[in-house]
Amino acid sequence: MHLRALIPGACLIVAVTSALVAGDSPRTIAADARKHLVLDSRVIRETQNARLELGTVTKESGNPLFRADQPWENSLNNLYPNVLWDADERVFKLWYKCVLADADAIARMDRPSTVHNVGWYLLYATSTDGLSWNRPALGQHAFAGSTATNIVARDTPNVGVFKDAHDLDAARRYKMIYDVGLGKVRVRFSPDGVHWAEPIEATGFGAYNGDTHNNAFWDERLKKYVLFTKLYLGERLAARFESDDFIAWMPSGMVLRSSVDEGRTTQTYCLPVFRYGSIYLGYAMMYHYGSSRAVDCELAWSADSLTWQRVSPGTPFIPRGVAGSYDSQCIYAMAGAPLAQGDELLIYYGGSDVKHSGWKRHCLPCLARLPLDHFAAYAPIARDQPAVLTSGVFIIGTDPVRLTADAAGGRVQVSLQGDADEVLAVSEALTTNVVDQPLRWTTGDPGALAGKRARLRLVLTNAKVYALSGVDLADAALPPAGNPLRSATYQPAPVTTATIAFAASAQGWTGVERIAHHADGGASDGYITVSRSGNQPFAQSPAKESPLAGDWPKKFGGTAATITAQVRAAQAGGTVQIELFARDLAPWRFVTSTPLGTTWTRITAPLRYDWSDAEAKAAGWQPGANAFSWHDTITHVGSLVFIPTVGSTSELLDLDDVTVTGR
Repeated sequence: MHLRALIPGACLIVAVTSALVAGDSPRTIAADARKHLVLDSRVIRETQNARLELGTVTKESGNPLFRADQPWENSLNNLYPNVLWDADERVFKLWYKCVLADADAIARMDRPSTVHNVGWYLLYATSTDGLSWNRPALGQHAFAGSTATNIVARDTPNVGVFKDAHDLDAARRYKMIYDVGLGKVRVRFSPDGVHWAEPIEATGFGAYNGDTHNNAFWDERLKKYVLFTKLYLGERLAARFESDDFIAWMPSGMVLRSSVDEGRTTQTYCLPVFRYGSIYLGYAMMYHYGSSRAVDCELAWSADSLTWQRVSPGTPFIPRGVAGSYDSQCIYAMAGAPLAQGDELLIYYGGSDVKHSGWKRHCLPCLARLPLDHFAAYAPIARDQPAVLTSGVFIIGTDPVRLTADAAGGRVQVSLQGDADEVLAVSEALTTNVVDQPLRWTTGDPGALAGKRARLRLVLTNAKVYALSGVDLADAALPPAGNPLRSATYQPAPVTTATIAFAASAQGWTGVERIAHHADGGASDGYITVSRSGNQPFAQSPAKESPLAGDWPKKFGGTAATITAQVRAAQAGGTVQIELFARDLAPWRFVTSTPLGTTWTRITAPLRYDWSDAEAKAAGWQPGANAFSWHDTITHVGSLVFIPTVGSTSELLDLDDVTVTGR
């Protein structure tokens, strides 16, 4: 049976298909603080003969689920699907993006209007089985004179929609967030997801936020609304905000970016986020801007929604299809809470056979399935040998310890170990594929260990483990990032030094706005002058083919280094800030303490290679808004920048004898 078309004032009437028997009824997966995916680095702390592998999704054979065959569906572009299962109405709901990319399509709007020179619609569809979708005639917004469209809003780029059970105001049950330009974020409210109130201007956003799939939700754990959007600083970065009322937002800054090696060639396009188990998961859409202009969907995770890691950088979680197929170029995964039917997760996404370029392209709704909990697994590296996993410390509870594993044709043996590595209990071996299966114990009684601390030791023979549950993490802190420079076996390279003396030329340095080389008159011989009208000038070294660029622990040796330079200004005042870039992408900054004067003065910036980010900050180095880690920066040094601080009034800076010395 089908949905009755909606008209103004009508109720949504759903007849449940016979296929939705009770055991297969769709459902929303709630967060569970006692379920722990093994991709969480706090869960498995030690491994032998084991590696983490992404789970395998299965694409629906009937993809795409429907075509853009309505006259107002001019270009579904990136689709930006927002999907939920409404248990009250027993129906799937989908809100998706449409761009009117042609002038004749814009002209057929009831009140032609554009944002970014194109028209925008938010479209709505429903389904009782998740496969066959109905685009109801809502009677709200006209196209070519007819209101028999599934348009629920217009002039709404980059929309995120969700149903908010937390809000007691029924008129605000559904929430929408979008932007009409960078930094211009709007919110709207609705009682039913179909009839929307007028937009309200949201606050707290910078000039470089937006222009991506803005996605938000009420975080029951934090008791706040959380939003993920874009921060654009010469490249696409994922940013986070939070709010108490969905209108006034506070920024958390950048939370995910591409790697140093990827640089701007691959960028974080958008990050739809959801709670799963004890953590947050995100579908990280990675845009291959500098190569194919394709978009891949990767998997990312976070313990607190602030610090994010890609599970397998460079490897798609939902792979693109073969050349010429419906999703061969771009994949944009859904925003919304995780959905399941039976023992499978339902992951809706937009798939496109056109690269990310230009407005006119269709991204059609598709479905991929994943067994519950199967986002990533530990598996043996050498398949003919067992893998051994040792967990972090857990607090044993009164609930059974459960496991999600693929053990058919192999086995998983679990034991509980105490603080002194004594064996407290041993499980019966698992030899089948299981989801959240309670372990049975052959020796020991975990029920008698309630409140005690223990580690789990898992031995995998031709098997994979995805998740464990029924226990609480004793320490929720992330383990420190591995730093080879702190290894007991690390051998520092011999100490060296390099100096840029500017004796014969500017050595490839650039200045904003102007740079001039002087053959003599410097602190030693030649020097350079950078000047800028009405603002602070700065001098920048080349990011490549420079004596100062490279992996500093290897290049300059020792365990630390010192940056020195001779500086002079036209007017005294302020100091000099030194910026250390990872290649030419993102800086850490250090404000030197020596006053900037009209005579040559030596400035100094000390550093250690093996600092953590916190230690670098404590020593006076501060990361830029798009900075990589300290370790990534110090091992990929590109440009050095020298700039007078805000306290300086000089429009001119002289620079000489820039030196880096290993210590």
